[in-house]
Amino acid sequence: MSVGSRNETDGVPGTRPVLSNSHWVDFAWRLSKNKVAVAAFAVFLLICLACIFAPYITRWTYYEMNTNNIMQSPSSEHILGTDNLGRDMFSRILYGGRMTLQIAFSSAILALVIGGALGLVAGYFGRWLDFIISPLLDIIASIPVLLLVIVCEAVLGWGRGNFRYALALAAIPQIARLTRASVMNILGQEFIEAARALGVSHIGIISRHILHNIAPPLIIRFTSVLAEALLTCTIMGYLGIVVSPPTPEWGFIVFAARSHIRANPQLMIIPCAVIAICVLSISLFGDGLRDALDPRD
Repeated sequence: MSVGSRNETDGVPGTRPVLSNSHWVDFAWRLSKNKVAVAAFAVFLLICLACIFAPYITRWTYYEMNTNNIMQSPSSEHILGTDNLGRDMFSRILYGGRMTLQIAFSSAILALVIGGALGLVAGYFGRWLDFIISPLLDIIASIPVLLLVIVCEAVLGWGRGNFRYALALAAIPQIARLTRASVMNILGQEFIEAARALGVSHIGIISRHILHNIAPPLIIRFTSVLAEALLTCTIMGYLGIVVSPPTPEWGFIVFAARSHIRANPQLMIIPCAVIAICVLSISLFGDGLRDALDPRD
């Protein structure tokens, strides 16, 4: 499953000028000129902030039931209506977004850190380290995500969101391969040879010359991984794997509303629309990052 996926050589230094401070300024300026990317980021940020500050936005809790308001249409009291148990849908979507976004962000960040570290080691030091890491990444990439999810949930406990580690593990190979390719391209630059000739240590070369040059393609890849993790999380929630009731989650909210789609279609349409908007906004913002990094694309 891939949302907004790109070739693993996208944004690899060596195919474009190495970024200095002035290039970073130009990058930020070009990104600010991309109205679609800025708007997409603003929409996604607004959704994230609404979920974070859910207790201050809505006066209803996600578990509060009212049998007198079952399957109520949108009103001033319940702006998105209520579900089959009389719970406020607006509250459940906001609190459900907390769980979904938390799992998506944590898995994407974990994959970025571990995959980036593995790719950096394999690309910079090479030799026997690359010989060990590269086949390991191939093995991980060949394992279906659903199988990783089931194993993680069975080992760490069902219904607690532990499958985030499976999502991270599944995303590690693509980030590690991109990092490895980026580092290997940078190692061919003249300033790396000059640094080595001056006796700069490995840590100095990595911290001063490599990390900030591989950051742009990794940031772009991060948006793709985040979108994939968000979509996969909702699918797992629809299958009932994410969390145990009554804790809400976007995918589980869609699953619970499936049997009422004829009588109250908004119960299913609204959370699906929120999911689609989030995934689309992340993908559009990632495209804007790529275009700002390399305006020749």
